Amino acid sequence: MTEARSDQKMHIGPHAVSVWPKGLGLKHLDPLVCVTVFPDNDVIRAVLEPKLLEAEKRFRENEPNRWEGGGGAKIRDIGDWDCPAMKLLSARAMAAFKKVTGAETAFIDDVWGNVYRKGDFIGPHGHRRTEVSVVYHLVPPNEEDRQNFNGALGITDPRVARCCPTAKGLVTSQVYPPLNPGAMILFPSFVTHYVTPHIGDGHRISIAWNIDRRDIPGDPQDESLL
Repeated sequence: MTEARSDQKMHIGPHAVSVWPKGLGLKHLDPLVCVTVFPDNDVIRAVLEPKLLEAEKRFRENEPNRWEGGGGAKIRDIGDWDCPAMKLLSARAMAAFKKVTGAETAFIDDVWGNVYRKGDFIGPHGHRRTEVSVVYHLVPPNEEDRQNFNGALGITDPRVARCCPTAKGLVTSQVYPPLNPGAMILFPSFVTHYVTPHIGDGHRISIAWNIDRRDIPGDPQDESLL
C-alpha cells in the first residue's frame, strides 16, 4: 500500500480520521517495548469486527480440528482487503514504526488478523525476517479477564530489561502491555512473545504486522521457523 502521512486524514464511512491523532504519543514500557492507545477504536471496530468474524467462520469451517495452541483463527488475506479501516490501521502501524525506529521508510512484510475463542492461545515465539512487530487490540478480552491476564499478549525475553529485574539476562518476570481497546504495541521482532489462554466466553481480536525499513524479497510464509 502507498504510505500515508502521519498528518493525513482517511475516511471511514462518515468519519474523517487522522492517521496519527494530534498529541498522541508513544510510551516506553521498556527500552524495547512501546505502546500507544488510539482513541477512535470504536469507529474502526464497527467496520472491521464483522468482517473478521465472517472470515473467522470460513477459517474454522476449513480447519474444524485446529489445535487451541495455534493462535486462534488466523486471517491471512487481511492486508489485501479493500477496506478503509484496515488501510488506516496499516498506515498507523507504519507511522508508529517510523516514530520508534527513526526510519524514513516502512514496509509491511506480513499482516494478519487473529480471532481467539475460549481456550485459544499461542506459545512463546519470535519473528526473524523483520525489524519490528506490531500488535493492535481491536477487541480485547473483557475487563475482568484483562485484569487476570487472560488472553493477554505477554513478553518474556532476556534482552528485555523489565523481564530481568533481579539480574541482567535472567528472566524472572514478564511484560504484559495494556489490553485496552485501541492499544498498539511495538517491539523488536526477535523478542519472545506469546498470548495466554483466552478464558472468556466472547471473542478476542487482534491484528499483527511485521514491518521493516526495507522491502524484503520473498514470501514470509515460505520461510521455515526452524
